[in-house]
Amino acid sequence: MPATIVVGTNSWVTEAAANTYFEGRIKASDYWTNSASDNIPALITAYKWLNAGGYSFPATPTQNMKDAQCEMAFFLLQHQPDLDLRMGLQAQGVIVAGVVKERYKDDNTVELPVPPIVATLLEEYSTGRPVYLVNIERNEEESVGYDAYANLTVDEAED
Repeated sequence: MPATIVVGTNSWVTEAAANTYFEGRIKASDYWTNSASDNIPALITAYKWLNAGGYSFPATPTQNMKDAQCEMAFFLLQHQPDLDLRMGLQAQGVIVAGVVKERYKDDNTVELPVPPIVATLLEEYSTGRPVYLVNIERNEEESVGYDAYANLTVDEAED
């Protein structure tokens, strides 16, 4: 039985809406053809991958979410066979693939790849925020003009 899109359940867009989106995308005809058999599975897979990633989406999809799903489906149509092979190697704990000279994470984690355009479109929904740590050294010889514990200036604290 062929896959069926149910907007709100397994997709944010219909195939017709995706067709309209791809009419305005450069080189889309190289991978996207109206009513092609892989269109619906690509859209559904894109939706599932995006929902499995590090995003928190609102109940009502925005245009950016719909565009990101189309772009993710396009990416999958282009690269899915290679993605499955690489993720399979990573899941097996492979760190370096000698034939293709690729290096994978050595912590045995596999991440779902998200192309930059999709990450940019979904930036506002990202749940992962970078944390920056800065090494701070304390100089015991240096004094300050404020006592943070007592909420007083040093002069007031000494009185």
